[in-house]
Amino acid sequence: MAFDKADARKQEASRAMEAEQAERDAVMQKTARLRAQRLAKEAVEAETAAIVAAEQAQAKAEQIEAKAAAKAAKTKASTDKIAKAAEKLAKAAEKAKKVAARA
Repeated sequence: MAFDKADARKQEASRAMEAEQAERDAVMQKTARLRAQRLAKEAVEAETAAIVAAEQAQAKAEQIEAKAAAKAAKTKASTDKIAKAAEKLAKAAEKAKKVAARA
């Protein structure tokens, strides 16, 4: 009978240790799962941030390109205007030469 009680206590202690170990394992698994989820979330957030940054950079590049094109068009218009004015002046000077030559 004493032997049975000692054996029962050993079995009870063994079951308690197994239960405690199972509980620790469950906590470790949950911790690992939560860490994996956090890392996955951080990876997605980093990828999203990279995509947003790339889209913003593209939009900024397009904006700069549009401004440069507008400035180039304005410069060309001014250059064309100046060229026309120079042409008119050259014609006027030619007329003035002819008038001066007749006089």
